[in-house]
Amino acid sequence: MDPMTPETIVSALFSTSAAAAAGLAVMLQPTLPRPDVQPVDHFQEADFSIYDRDFTLQGRDCEIGIKRRGICLSRSPLEDTIVPGRVLPVEIPATSAEFPIILEAPLKASHLQTVRFGHRIALFNPDTREIVDVIDLTAQSFANARVSDRQKAELEGTPDAQTS
Repeated sequence: MDPMTPETIVSALFSTSAAAAAGLAVMLQPTLPRPDVQPVDHFQEADFSIYDRDFTLQGRDCEIGIKRRGICLSRSPLEDTIVPGRVLPVEIPATSAEFPIILEAPLKASHLQTVRFGHRIALFNPDTREIVDVIDLTAQSFANARVSDRQKAELEGTPDAQTS
């Protein structure tokens, strides 16, 4: 029989401790809280609230952006034409929004792409090239930022159409 060396004892203790820790983790796993993250196919107030408004970044006035990430969003001549239901022609590129914007925003459905056209953020279906949802970041509130809600208000002639 081999004598028990200090190395053998330490190795045995380490292996036993590792096995006990793994067993404890398996036993506790069902009781650990699981994140309740459900991807969505529309914008939420959390999407609108990640943006800062009217700040200075590197000596430049920034109307809309994410100050802590060093992002200032420029206008686009296309932004006013980006509305839910529009199918983008192939000659209009649908470039993903900046990675920090996607990272900060709540999780979206995997079949949708978050794209940006100036001060409008859109959810885009790359298979059909359809704009699914849009928020206008120049709005005063999330309620006014929902482009589809504003379109409905404009069609109905309600006062909400003039608030943004």
